Amino acid sequence: MTETIRVSHDRGFPPFAEIKDGKSEGLAVDILRAVAARASVDMIFVAVPFEQRQLTLEDGRADAYFPLSITPERHQQFDFSDVLIVTGGSLFVRASDVPPENLATLAGKTVVTPRTGPIAPFIERAAPEVKLVVTTDYEESLGRLVRGEASAAALSYHVGSRIADRLYPGQVLRSPNMFLELPLAVAVLKGKQVKLLARLNAGIAATRADGTWQQINDYWRGK
Repeated sequence: MTETIRVSHDRGFPPFAEIKDGKSEGLAVDILRAVAARASVDMIFVAVPFEQRQLTLEDGRADAYFPLSITPERHQQFDFSDVLIVTGGSLFVRASDVPPENLATLAGKTVVTPRTGPIAPFIERAAPEVKLVVTTDYEESLGRLVRGEASAAALSYHVGSRIADRLYPGQVLRSPNMFLELPLAVAVLKGKQVKLLARLNAGIAATRADGTWQQINDYWRGK
């Protein structure tokens, strides 16, 4: 029996999920569509600002949210599906600079990062010697970096690259290393949607087993 569920996602989180021409698209969107087909789930996507991810679950606009990075803090509020994709935090610099090997090399220097997500709290704990400036979003972080207001920007390895290429082509370099690994998954409110997560997990396993997961990743790697 096919079940219809509503899944919310960040409206501007490329390459994983975003809105283009009024439709949801992205690497995570394609993976979840494939998962839904194998889990006999009819999925309706709802694009929202990142700050509304939990509100959409509480007010009934959505049954689940994706892709959300799994952290110990978030486990207190959400239950998660199996991992869809793995990303992480990486350091970005101006094209004229050499990307730093790690956070320790930025001691005493200004690093910008968006307030959303787990990167800012991680840097505060792991590298307190860094002069961390928390910004509104990726666009502001990259703008400050390009204008020379920061030595580096700490951003998602994948999302930072995609937005930098769109806004400042050829002006920003990314470190090849990730200082923080972040698995992304589907999130539901704690203690809710147990059966839904079980169906999604079966679908995730099926997409990996039949090669669909890899095919989708290969396609988006080339975009």
